Amino acid sequence: MTKQRYPSLMKMLLQDLLQHKWILLLSVVVIGNALSIVYTAHLNRQLTGERDDLLSHRDTLDREWRHLVVEQNALTEHSRVERIAQEQLGMRDVEPEQEVLVSWQ
Repeated sequence: MTKQRYPSLMKMLLQDLLQHKWILLLSVVVIGNALSIVYTAHLNRQLTGERDDLLSHRDTLDREWRHLVVEQNALTEHSRVERIAQEQLGMRDVEPEQEVLVSWQ
């Protein structure tokens, strides 16, 4: 009995790949598409995180601006009271010659 000789494994694989080249091409396209989807999802997550950071920073700046507006209103309130006292009540600042110091004793 003679031994039957089989072709080499590499030769068989190459022949199969050539016979099914469309399946190989579609497999490469599907894998490439999957990798592009993963990359796009990663970029989307990064941009979403950056957007959240920027919105948080905006909220912080908005809060600080509101505090500054309240502080400005508080500081300008004294000048408003002084102006009303001068205009409506006829009050004026005391001159140094008119000041009288009273001792505590």
